[in-house]
Amino acid sequence: MAEDQQALSLSWVFGASASIKHSVVNLSDGYTDKICYLAANTAVIYDKRLRRQVFLQGHTSPITCISTTDDRSHVITADQGPESLLVVWNVRTGLPTCTVQRPHRHGVYCMDVSLDGLWLATFSAPDPETNEQEVSLWSLSALLDPAAALQQARLQQQQQGGTETGGERAPSGPSPLRPIVTTVMPVGDIQFSLRFSPNNPQELISNGKKRVYFWSWTPGATRFQYYSPPLRSRDFKQKKVADFVSSVFVPGTTQALTATEDGDLLVWDEQGITAQVGTSATDRRAIKLMRIHSSPITLLSTVGDFIVSGGEDGYVRFFDPLLRIVAWFEDLAAGPVTAVAFSAVLPDRIAHADAADTLNRFMVPDFVVATRHSKIVSVQSATFEEYDADRRRGASVLDSLLADVVDIAAHPTRAEFSVLGRGGGLQRWDSIAHCIVTSRTFAAKQEGRCLCYSRDGTLLAVGFGTGHLHVLDGDTLTDAHVLRNTATGLTRLAVSSTGQHIAAADENHQALLYAYLPYKHTMRWEFLGRCRSHHGRIASVVFGESPSGQTRLLTVGADSRVVEYDLAGSSVATGLRPLSYYDFPPGGGVPTSLTFAPPLQYFRAFAAETHLLVSDDSYKIRVFNPDRPAVEATFLGPTFGGPIAQLVMFKSPASDSAFLAYRTAERVVGLIAWPLDGDPARTMGLIAHPGEVRAITISYDGRKLLTVGADGTLASWDINTTPLERFAASAASAGDEARWSEVLADPELLREMRDYFVYAQIKTQGEESLEPRAVPGTVPVEIVPDLMRAAGFYPSEADIDHLLNHIQYMAHGRDMDSMPAVSFADLLCLYVNHRPLFNVTHADIVQAFRELEGSGSSGKPKLTREHLLTLLRTAGEQMGTDELAAALAALTGAPTPEKAMPSAVTAVQFSSDVLGFDLQEDDAAGATVQ
Repeated sequence: MAEDQQALSLSWVFGASASIKHSVVNLSDGYTDKICYLAANTAVIYDKRLRRQVFLQGHTSPITCISTTDDRSHVITADQGPESLLVVWNVRTGLPTCTVQRPHRHGVYCMDVSLDGLWLATFSAPDPETNEQEVSLWSLSALLDPAAALQQARLQQQQQGGTETGGERAPSGPSPLRPIVTTVMPVGDIQFSLRFSPNNPQELISNGKKRVYFWSWTPGATRFQYYSPPLRSRDFKQKKVADFVSSVFVPGTTQALTATEDGDLLVWDEQGITAQVGTSATDRRAIKLMRIHSSPITLLSTVGDFIVSGGEDGYVRFFDPLLRIVAWFEDLAAGPVTAVAFSAVLPDRIAHADAADTLNRFMVPDFVVATRHSKIVSVQSATFEEYDADRRRGASVLDSLLADVVDIAAHPTRAEFSVLGRGGGLQRWDSIAHCIVTSRTFAAKQEGRCLCYSRDGTLLAVGFGTGHLHVLDGDTLTDAHVLRNTATGLTRLAVSSTGQHIAAADENHQALLYAYLPYKHTMRWEFLGRCRSHHGRIASVVFGESPSGQTRLLTVGADSRVVEYDLAGSSVATGLRPLSYYDFPPGGGVPTSLTFAPPLQYFRAFAAETHLLVSDDSYKIRVFNPDRPAVEATFLGPTFGGPIAQLVMFKSPASDSAFLAYRTAERVVGLIAWPLDGDPARTMGLIAHPGEVRAITISYDGRKLLTVGADGTLASWDINTTPLERFAASAASAGDEARWSEVLADPELLREMRDYFVYAQIKTQGEESLEPRAVPGTVPVEIVPDLMRAAGFYPSEADIDHLLNHIQYMAHGRDMDSMPAVSFADLLCLYVNHRPLFNVTHADIVQAFRELEGSGSSGKPKLTREHLLTLLRTAGEQMGTDELAAALAALTGAPTPEKAMPSAVTAVQFSSDVLGFDLQEDDAAGATVQ
C-alpha cells in the first residue's frame, strides 16, 4: 500500500532489541555511513550522516537474527514463531528481494553467511516439546535472485526430462528457495551460535551451553557430517568449565575457539597423531583453556586475521591468531557488549593508510558496538592510539531508550514526550530531533508504574509501585512534591484540566485524590482522601468536562462498575466522596477502558449531557451517560488483535474531525472514526509490536501516535486520517442497507431477516386484514426484540433496554425527539452491534456453575436441583414460576421443572440435557447452542 494511503505509517523507532546478540550489521562502504539494527519485529536502516531511518517491515514476530552480504547490498533477517519468515532485503530500496515462509517449522534461532558470500547457514528454533533442532544450508545466490533460480530449475528439469514444458510451469523437484542441505541434530544441548569457517566455507561450528558441534558438507550432499568432541573439566585442572557463549574458527589456522561465561577461551585443535580409535586425525579436541576477560564473555567474532571479544564489563578486545592481545577498547562505558559490526571499508582506504607497513600496527575497519543498555556506539579503530580516554569512548549513534518502558505521556503543548521505566528511569525526549532532552533516575526499589502530564505541561505526575506519587516540574523533572498515601502500588494516574487535582488508582482497588491547596502563604499538593469504590481492578481513571464546563472525575473497574466522585464536596476534612455509581448488567463484557467521548453536534437532546465511552472484553464500545445513568448505545469495536485495552480521543488536523486511537493488549493498535456506528470500514488496525502493547499516546498536534511495547521499543506513527475517511465515505455511498448487508456477510441470514422484516410489517397491519397492504418499509420499535430472537440473538431484559436506548440515540443523531419505527437498515445495524461476537460455550456454563457452587474446587462443579431452580427464580433477571416451567418444558419436554433435571445437576448435564449443547466426549469447549 502506498504510504499516502496508510492511516498509520511508521516514522521513527526509538530503542532496539538490546538482548539479541549480533543484532547490528554495519552497512558502511566508504560512500555511505549506515547501520542496520533490530528493533523487535522491525529492522531499521539508519543513515548516520543524514540521521534518517528506513524500516524493513514484514515480520510479525520478533526478529531473532540478522546478517548481511559481503558487499553490503542486502540484509537478511529471520524470526521465530508460527508465522516465521526469512527475508532478504535490498538495502538501497528497503524492499524485500526474497521472502521464505517457514524456513524452519518453528523459525530461525541463529544464522551466518559464509565469507565467500555463496552460502547461508541457519539453525532452527528448538521444537517446544522435543527440543529438536535442524541445521540447514541455503544457496545465497538463489535467495538474492529468486526469479533466476526458478528459471534455472525449470531448465534443469527440462534437460533431465528431455521434453519441452511451459515457461510458467513450476519445477516438480525441490524448490530452489529451500535448503540444499538439512540435518536434524541430536536432541540435547540447544545450539544458539553458528559460524562459518573463514578458511573453508564447507566447515561450520555451533555451540549450546555445554556442547560444541563441528559441521562439514560436500557439494552434492544432502546431509551434514558432524561430530561433537567430549570435554572433561579435569583436563584443565579446574572443577568446572562454565557455560559456553559463542564459537568461531581462528583465521588461517586449524584451531577454533569457544568463549565461556567465566571469561575463558576454550581452544580446539586437530588431534593429529594423538587421535583416539574411532576418530579422525582432523577431528578437533580441547587443548587449552585461557582467561581473556575478568567478567563473562558476551561476544566472540572475527575480522580479517583478528579475533574480537566483547565482555559483560563493556570491553572490546582484539587478539591475533596466536591469541596475543593487540588492541583493546575499554573506555566505551556503554554497557555489556552484544554486537560488534565492522564497515566494509578495506584497511587500505582507512585514513593514515601510509603507516600500514609499520611493524605490529593495529588496523581494522571502523566499527559499531551495540550493548545491552540499548546503546549503539560508533568507534574509529584509529582511536586505539589516542592517549586521552575521552577520545576512546566513541560516538553515540542514537540516544538509548529505557529498555523497560511501562508508560508514556506526550507533552500537551510541545513536540516532546516522556517515558517511565519499570526500573525507575524517566526520560524526556524531543520527538523531532529524536534525542533525550533531560532524564532522571529514581530508586530502583520504587518500580515505575504510570505517569501523566497536566494540560499545560507544567507538571508531570509519576506513580510508583511503592505507592509514592512524585509531582515533578514538567521541564526539569525535579520534585515539586512527593506524597505516599497508600501501601500498595499505584496503577493509574490522571490530572484534571485545571491542573488543580490529581487522581490515582492503586492495586487495592482504591481511588485516591490530591488537590493543590493554599498552605502558609504558598501552595502545595495535599492528599484529600481515598475511597475503595470498586471490588475489582480499576481499569481507568479519567478527568473530563461536561458541556457546561464542570470538571468531573470517574473510574471504571473490572467489577463492571462506573463511579463518579464529588470533587466539590471532597476535602481534607471529608475525604474523597463518591457521588454516584452504575453497575453494568451481568452477562456483558468486563470493562477495559474509559474515556470521555468527543463532542457531538449539539442537537436538542445532547445540549447538556455528558457521554463516556466504555470498551469491554466482548469487543464492544458502549456510550454511557452518567447523568441518567444508562447505556445509550452499544457499538461493535475492532475485532482483530483482541479487545480494546485503551482508548484515546484526538482531533485530526487534516479534517478537523474527531477520531479515537486504540490499542489492544497484544500487538495491535489502530484508529476509529467518530461518531461510532460499528462499521468496520470506519476502523483500521495494524501490528505495531510483536507482543504486549503497554501504552499509547497522541502528540499535542494530533499528527503522531506513539506506542510502547514490552519488546523495549517505542514507535512513532504518522497519522493520516484521509484514507479512513475515504473508505468510510465509499462504504456509505452504497446506502445504509447495502453497507450493513456487507458487514453482516451472511447471505442466508440476511435473506431470513428480510423475510422476518416483511412478515413483521404484515403482522403489524393484521394478518387477516382485507385492506390494501401498505408496506411502509419500517416496523414498530416494540417488534425489534422479537426480530432479534428470530435472527438467533436472544437478548436479556437488560439487552432489550440497551436496544431501545440505542434506537433513541439514533433518533437524537437524526435530530428527532423519538423514532417510533426502524427501517431494515436500522435493524441490521442494531443486530450487528448488539449480538454477541461469540456464542455461549460449554466452558462458559462450567465456569458459571463453579462460581455458583462457590467451593473453589477444580473438579466438576455440581448444584442441587432445588438450589439451581431457586437461583433461576430469584437471582439476576428473575424468572417467574410459570415462565421457568414453560422454558424447561420447551427445552426438555418435562411436564414439571423437578422432572427436567436430576436431583444433582452437573455442568455437563445442564449443557447437554437442558440446553442441548452438542458435547463430544464431554469436552465441548467450543460447543454452541443448537
